[in-house]
Amino acid sequence: MDPHSEARLQLVHPVLADKVRQMAVTLLQEGIEIRVVQGLRTYQEQAALYAQGRTAPGSIVTNAKPGFSYHNAGLAVDCIPGVRGSNPWQPDWTDRVHGQLTPDYARMVQVGKSLGLVSGADFASITDDPHFQMTGSFPIGCPPEPARDLMAQNDLKGVWAMAGLAVS
Repeated sequence: MDPHSEARLQLVHPVLADKVRQMAVTLLQEGIEIRVVQGLRTYQEQAALYAQGRTAPGSIVTNAKPGFSYHNAGLAVDCIPGVRGSNPWQPDWTDRVHGQLTPDYARMVQVGKSLGLVSGADFASITDDPHFQMTGSFPIGCPPEPARDLMAQNDLKGVWAMAGLAVS
């Protein structure tokens, strides 16, 4: 993976990072190069995204307030495939045409799910096609309140242990 993706993967759960790397290798063998464009997100970054389309310009992109996103727990990433044949690499932001996933996004979602990741493409309220998460014993929707308390203290290892995803 490119240096920017690797820098983002260094800040998330190591098992999630490894699964994203596996996804990238599989997809690259098929001519699809992905990049990690979001990983661990601060509460301030989450608040800014939540405000978008509400109290700040732009479209609504998330229903997750700070503490309610798995990005805040280092358990989620957003990946984007590149435009095939572009040199240098260019992101392909077109994830859907006429409501259907484009072929590269569909394949990225399929590979991510085959590795045990939860795909934002399956979310009901706001589809988030670039989003992949692992939640351990936590519900798919959002981290439970005790985990949010640990996230507010920047205790990611505590959150991960609480989810049954402890690392040494």
